[in-house]
Amino acid sequence: MLKTWVSILNFLSRLEFSIADKLGEIVAILIHFSIFWLLPIGLLFVPFKAFPILSIIIAIFYIYVLAGDIFLSVFGHEKLEKRRGMIDITNVHEIREEIIGALVKYLGGIISFATIFNGLQQLTGGKAFLISNISSLPYFDLFYFSLVTITTVGYGDIEPVLAVSKTFVMFEILFGLGFVLLLFTMLISLYIDIQKKKKYE
Repeated sequence: MLKTWVSILNFLSRLEFSIADKLGEIVAILIHFSIFWLLPIGLLFVPFKAFPILSIIIAIFYIYVLAGDIFLSVFGHEKLEKRRGMIDITNVHEIREEIIGALVKYLGGIISFATIFNGLQQLTGGKAFLISNISSLPYFDLFYFSLVTITTVGYGDIEPVLAVSKTFVMFEILFGLGFVLLLFTMLISLYIDIQKKKKYE
């Protein structure tokens, strides 16, 4: 599994860097968000049963990539870190960039789980989640539920009903808690590394 994570992340990093080199960093980020955030959401609104399934598959793949990225960022993979420039972090500005990147990944996780929840709701004819007060915005309720779940607030106005929806909710809770713990671990280790470098300079 570790090798698969590394190869997928290497491939995606190479692809993003080559797009950024040719078209600019902003275009690379927009393409990334379009493929992994907007496309799966858009597919939910196409009135064919295969499209919600495809949407869920893309969202699951993105969560898989995010989990690998977070895991390898914290526990280290030297070649991957060199390619992404993480080994060269030497100042607070670069740590801030890492924090912003981490927050974007966290938001990506929330959106991806919301996409999965909406896809399941469509595929089951509205039986995957019990929603007390349905809003007029189709994607919004389960996006809100995803945010409430990942932060472990849990108001109880929306609840998973089927085993498959409960399973994905459990994965989101583990993803959210793991993300926060690993982020703090990464930031502390980066801070310690910078302090050590300053001490020996």
